[in-house]
Amino acid sequence: MAESVNTVIIGGGVLGCASAISTQKRLRKINGNNDKSVCLIEKKVISSGISARHSGIVRSANAVARAAKLAKNSTDYWKNLVAIWGVQCEYESNGAIWIARDTGSGKNEKWSKLASSLASLNIQFGQVDRHQAQEICTKNVNLADDEVFYFEPGAIQFDPTKVRRALYEAIKINRVKIREKTNVCGFITDSNGKINKVLTDNGDINCKNVVNAAGAWSPSIFDSLGINIPVSIESVNVVNWLTSQFDIDYKMPIIADYSNLAYFRLWRNGEIHMHQPRRRNTREIARTFSENPLHVSGGDLINDPTNQSLGYGQIRIYEDIARKRFNDLDKSVYSSGYRSYFDITPDLKFILGKDSKISNLFHCLGSGQGFKYAPVFGELMADCITNEGEFLDEIDEFSISRFNDIYMANFWDQVSGSDNALEAETAAL
Repeated sequence: MAESVNTVIIGGGVLGCASAISTQKRLRKINGNNDKSVCLIEKKVISSGISARHSGIVRSANAVARAAKLAKNSTDYWKNLVAIWGVQCEYESNGAIWIARDTGSGKNEKWSKLASSLASLNIQFGQVDRHQAQEICTKNVNLADDEVFYFEPGAIQFDPTKVRRALYEAIKINRVKIREKTNVCGFITDSNGKINKVLTDNGDINCKNVVNAAGAWSPSIFDSLGINIPVSIESVNVVNWLTSQFDIDYKMPIIADYSNLAYFRLWRNGEIHMHQPRRRNTREIARTFSENPLHVSGGDLINDPTNQSLGYGQIRIYEDIARKRFNDLDKSVYSSGYRSYFDITPDLKFILGKDSKISNLFHCLGSGQGFKYAPVFGELMADCITNEGEFLDEIDEFSISRFNDIYMANFWDQVSGSDNALEAETAAL
């Protein structure tokens, strides 16, 4: 006999867990201590995919005003998880230095505009001179004359292993039903097209609502319902450098190095952790989608032991980048490295809120930024399920309905036709 719950959450990463915890708390507050509120489904184990390989950086600066506002809310939630999850999680609060090229007159035009827009949202993000930047950074960080620096004092950073522990604890405390090692096999819908049963290889579940927090696995899970979810993956390499603990200042901020396109942060045991940001060129994004239609190419290798190390060439590329920013890095030691992934959408924005076809299906997809937004997105999903709350007015910009036929036709034009990259490359082979 199928189990019955109010809401099924699909995906046990940090977004799925946040959605399950917040929704469970909200529904139990409304309906009393009903243990049949939420069931969380994860095909492996909690936070075993991208969330376990995240850099743990939480910052508010974002060029999209609504995203920046949500990021600020999320940072506040991260600092006081007890209020929404009933647990606390340790974090470091050393801020973030943003480094960019000087575009003239000792500033970066684009980032100066960003600073002005963030000020209107009460987000601290302002330019500092080179001397101030050097004081904020560690002594072994190289800063160049042709660079400008912006400081975000409110940025914080987590150890993902501690966050994973907090997720398990919050799931237990809030008595969320959990089905790990469970695959979604399909759905049953009623005469109105609503999902009323989720089919799994570990028993079926009757439900009133479904939340999709499956990230880049979403397209294959929901394809049987005729829903096209425009999410794919972009691979990213991660490297940890083992440095001398005599050289490291444990107050080192996050370094968002847009001169060399790399993020650095202090990692466990005096290591320097680095990865590169998402690509932002529309043609490259479209290329990623064209190579990975309706499946996750390489994504399932996250759990494959052969994917836990990097090749020599990849390590050397990162070493060259890191040497430009840190002096004496050639005397440091490669500690570890692995491949991770950003889940991405065509415009690199989230997909949030109600599906455009199925009225009781809600999406919670972070587009490579899920970790930092997790607490606020969890609350937002609870708002969607109960149809009340402070964040309902914030999601229209991120609705899946924006990816209509016209949008996607224009998107695919980026990689089709004789003047564009993929066809030209194919002709040259």
